[in-house]
Amino acid sequence: MKNLIIEPSISIKESLLRLEKVKEKCLIIANKKNELIGTLNDGDIRRAILDGANINSKIKKYVQKKPYFITLQKFKNLKDFQIFKIIEHKKKDNIDVIPILNKKKCVVDLLTLSKLEQKKKIYNDDLKKVPLIIMAGGKGTRLKPFTDVFPKALIPLGEIPAVEHIIQNFKSYGVNKFIISLNYKKDLIRSYFKERKFKNLSFVEEKNPLGTAGALKLIEKKVVSDFIVSNCDTICKFNLSKFYDYHKKNKYDFTIVVASKHHEFPYGSCVIDKKGKLKKIIEKPSTQHLVNIGLYLVKPNVIKLIPKNKYLDMDTLIKKIKEKRFSVGVFPVSEDSWTDIGEWSKYSNFNNHTF
Repeated sequence: MKNLIIEPSISIKESLLRLEKVKEKCLIIANKKNELIGTLNDGDIRRAILDGANINSKIKKYVQKKPYFITLQKFKNLKDFQIFKIIEHKKKDNIDVIPILNKKKCVVDLLTLSKLEQKKKIYNDDLKKVPLIIMAGGKGTRLKPFTDVFPKALIPLGEIPAVEHIIQNFKSYGVNKFIISLNYKKDLIRSYFKERKFKNLSFVEEKNPLGTAGALKLIEKKVVSDFIVSNCDTICKFNLSKFYDYHKKNKYDFTIVVASKHHEFPYGSCVIDKKGKLKKIIEKPSTQHLVNIGLYLVKPNVIKLIPKNKYLDMDTLIKKIKEKRFSVGVFPVSEDSWTDIGEWSKYSNFNNHTF
């Protein structure tokens, strides 16, 4: 952002040098208080030079003083697809930087074409129809003593809790409907989201613990399309749009995200013959597994296999799905593209190195 904001006292030469260092074709002009004055693009500079301006002349005279901008309040209420439409429209006018202003007309952020184009690569319009179900009813015993006081979903990652981190990640890919399954310390989760005034968010409540899959029966009348299910301690860093496309292309009823997990045994492994004589020692043998990370894409017809108000874990549901000969797909991701924050060691490592 700092590279694109300049003061009106700099010279044409300095502004040209600044434009050469950035991808954008436009600079934002603001005073020392960061109040917006105008914009200056490469076309403005070319016209000034053609009109006889000296390269050491101050740019103030050549600034476009009625630039397009967005207020911070409006920006907060805009959906991603609306922002894309704005920037695409303004691109026709050679505008690839749009300032975001607060109530005092100060520049607080910038919308840039390069930033939005990067975001657009992952945004998927089809995902607007796909709700995300977050399973947040568990007790989170691996995170005691934190979960003696708070539910696992509210464990902090940086400045926001895990469950909001998950929601924001899915929002960036186009998902805009969220359902959270509650049981343990349900009122704390409800209170948090009530205070935050989240839109398109609803809850289903387990009267008794229903396991990692049983609560999906509660959303039966709430979903009409494929839906995503996520554990509240699964933090993803892979392309969710590709996951959805993979599921749809292969027409799976149920798709599981799996990660390649490398495990090294820290001791020498002894290989013996039938008589108990040592044949060889393999130092620190390792194995490779595909592990279920707790993220799924599901067709609504799967819900009919779930009994009402009965405890059911996801592995049992998957067995049922296979028995009924529904198609089950596996979407592999790398070991580094997800984190299970459901235990202290992994949570601490992730939180310390990411935020």
